[in-house]
Amino acid sequence: MDIRVPTDDEREAVAARLLRPAYRDTEARDPEFSAVEESVVEAEDCSRWLDDDDRTIFVAYDPEPVGNVSGGVSSSPALYERGPNCYVDGLYVVPERRREGIAGDLLDRMAEWARSRDCERLSLSVHVDNDAALDFYENHDFETKFHSLRKRL
Repeated sequence: MDIRVPTDDEREAVAARLLRPAYRDTEARDPEFSAVEESVVEAEDCSRWLDDDDRTIFVAYDPEPVGNVSGGVSSSPALYERGPNCYVDGLYVVPERRREGIAGDLLDRMAEWARSRDCERLSLSVHVDNDAALDFYENHDFETKFHSLRKRL
């Protein structure tokens, strides 16, 4: 398996096989909060990760795209004595390839990238009802530090 940043000519395949299904899965889990704008989903081309030096996306190829992890670096406020953080904003593996270690390999690759940018930690959010993801992240040494609350106005 090869885990790397997709080339420009691979953007559409990554969007079609990984990103669009991931967005739709997120919407299905929580349609009130995560309703997607279909025209934006269809226009996805990986640009927000590939055209920004502080963000990235890694794709697992075997030989076609089978999973991805994406995220970016942000500085901590000066108030805190801590370095930059890498926020993992997406991790997805196609259903037929789950439980093969691909997600762990992708997460390790993102951690390597974050360390190369002097990040002190990785952070992420998981839907409260996504027990499989919660178990996965806890098994990869993530700790719950905050609960994110939302209210419709």
